[in-house]
Amino acid sequence: MTGRTLLTNGLVLSCDGDPGEKSARADVLIEGDRIVKVAQGGLDADPASTRVVDLHGATVLPGLGDAHTHISWPLDFVFDHAAIAATPPERHILDVAGVTKTFLESGYTLIIGAGVTQPFDDLLARDAIERGLITGPRIVPSGSMVAAVDGLGGDGEMMEVAGDAKGLREIVARQCDSGVRSLKLFISGDGVVPEFPSEDVYMNDEMLGAAVEEADRHGAFITVHARGSASVAMAARTGVRIIHHACFLDDEALTALEARRDDVWVCPGLHYLYAMVSGHARPWGITDEKIEASGYHREFASQVDGLRRLKAAGIRILSGGDFGHQWTHHGTYAAELQRYVELADMTPVEAIHTATRNMGPAAGLDTGEVREGMLADLVVVEGDPTEDVTVLQRHDLRRAVLKGGRFAYVNPEVYP
Repeated sequence: MTGRTLLTNGLVLSCDGDPGEKSARADVLIEGDRIVKVAQGGLDADPASTRVVDLHGATVLPGLGDAHTHISWPLDFVFDHAAIAATPPERHILDVAGVTKTFLESGYTLIIGAGVTQPFDDLLARDAIERGLITGPRIVPSGSMVAAVDGLGGDGEMMEVAGDAKGLREIVARQCDSGVRSLKLFISGDGVVPEFPSEDVYMNDEMLGAAVEEADRHGAFITVHARGSASVAMAARTGVRIIHHACFLDDEALTALEARRDDVWVCPGLHYLYAMVSGHARPWGITDEKIEASGYHREFASQVDGLRRLKAAGIRILSGGDFGHQWTHHGTYAAELQRYVELADMTPVEAIHTATRNMGPAAGLDTGEVREGMLADLVVVEGDPTEDVTVLQRHDLRRAVLKGGRFAYVNPEVYP
């Protein structure tokens, strides 16, 4: 098999940073795992040394990414984390393989872990993918989530627990030594568990600063579950890289985020809240009464407003957020992008950037753009996502996915 591939007769969405970019006719030349040339005038290639793939007018864009993933949650997951933790590992890891396959076939070539239910899920899946034993995206692996002794998860049943900066540093060092590179800390509550309201704050600056310092020493980074404004501000000023949710934002939180504009990202998980307040979880026992008790209606409205303020302030947003419940089913990840367009005043291209050009720098990888020198992680779809971002949700329109210059998935319904 040749190490050169030419994608020709297609449209290219480069994700070069222009929010008004339109897909344009261009050829893409790949050598090894990298893009070596993108030419709007077309390219000639010797078929003896180059594999030429005619795209028949389909659109090529960077492979998508999700920055808040739980691959521990199987395809039939509802809301029973304890049952997943108790599943025999040999059976559970097959469920994990089904999830990584679903991510890849959905056009997602990069995921950032946000906590696992069995401690080595991300690490085992990453290693199996890299060895070619299973299919899946690039994984920035996470480990067990970490809670404060008095906070959500502090009972220790599902998370590791720290009581002070020293204990937290030890947990971070141990997880990093095992290979974890994205460590998830719970520093706020979550209204879905009423005794731990979303605006609660757990941990403190000393603890978070120690965690960030220790992770950085190992080439890793800290992400946090932070729904309330005070927890968001604390995360921003202590050097946390990815802030999940950020549902409530006040001026202090925005000022702290703006001061870190170049090295902090917010991953809201907007579709999850949308699905909850829209009744999508009702068939699985999340009643209207439970949603009212959670405060999610107020939280959803606040998050939509906050996203608009983040966009205006130039804070980079990452797509992703708790997909894997039956009401945010695996394989529907690109619904997050649709919500950004519908609710947060983003253009389709701006929404796509949250899953492409914003994702690579957050993960520390050369992904997220179709340009010379970048990793050839690409998705090929029928239709034009710059006009209708929902084409990225359509399995029947997804022709193929490339990872590292190789065709990692080809839709058998399109190419029998």
